[in-house]
Amino acid sequence: MNYLRSGLYAKPPALPGPETEIGLILVERRASLIADLGGIEACTTAQLGLVELALRTWCLLDAADAFLLSLPSIVDKRHRRVWQVVRDRSAMATQLQSLLRDLGLERRAKPVLDLQSYIAARDRD
Repeated sequence: MNYLRSGLYAKPPALPGPETEIGLILVERRASLIADLGGIEACTTAQLGLVELALRTWCLLDAADAFLLSLPSIVDKRHRRVWQVVRDRSAMATQLQSLLRDLGLERRAKPVLDLQSYIAARDRD
């Protein structure tokens, strides 16, 4: 089946798992973003989707930064302009900034039960 080799029907790549160093960083960032939003209980499905999209963008941005830092110069001296990856990195940074702004820049406290509700819930358990 040669027509399936294009990758169009392939499973989309997942973020690295927690067994890798990058995966651990992404797990930590995800937990921090969700905590800043008030916890998993306070997040809507749309917010969780934006968190995942922000993490993927953040991962790509880190990879672009690592590549740019490995270059001897960000300028293509032959054509007297910056490399295209510099512009692409800037676009990714703007996209990440927009996603984080959509999620909200301020931290939100987790919803806390009042004392009467807490005691009633504790007594039920």
